[in-house]
Amino acid sequence: MKPARLLLLLALGASLAGCAGSRFAAAPPAWAVWLPNRFDRHGLETGRWRTFYDEGRHRPFTVGRYRHGRPVNTFHYYDPTGQLDRTETFQQEGYCEVRYWHPGGQLARRGPAQWVTGRGQVARFYWYGTWTSYDPDGQVTAVQTYVDGSITRAETYEKGQLTQVEVFEQNKRSRVESYADGQLIKVETFEKGLRVGTTSTL
Repeated sequence: MKPARLLLLLALGASLAGCAGSRFAAAPPAWAVWLPNRFDRHGLETGRWRTFYDEGRHRPFTVGRYRHGRPVNTFHYYDPTGQLDRTETFQQEGYCEVRYWHPGGQLARRGPAQWVTGRGQVARFYWYGTWTSYDPDGQVTAVQTYVDGSITRAETYEKGQLTQVEVFEQNKRSRVESYADGQLIKVETFEKGLRVGTTSTL
């Protein structure tokens, strides 16, 4: 082969290799979109997202997915022992249902929440509406009501019977009702979290 022709082939090969390298940098291969913990061009989380308790990435803390800074579908949270601690299932506009789990896998608590995040916004996550707690056998143990992240009412149950109702104002108790066998037996009133009166109904 003539030296001039050999030099032309080598130059052409180097040129093609350079183009392939630049194409890879601009458009990663298809498998690259499955890599976790990526950001979009605005610096917001997007795609699969995973965090870990350890640097070796053996003990997962969260597993979920973002779309331009907003969590979507279901996020899973794990405790340091690897047990599922809670799940957050997201709908449109950041609304989600949160579920906590007993170590045995039974539902422990559930209720609605709102996740507010995105470009130019300070991330905020808060509970609202009715939250219900369960023992490992599925029996209701508590029902709480939240407004914009603040608790307004808490009911306590034992063996399916209502035993106490607490009413809150600005996250401080203002009234406590005690029950026995379904009957109201005592009412306590509070101001700024301090008890100011007690009334027996028996």
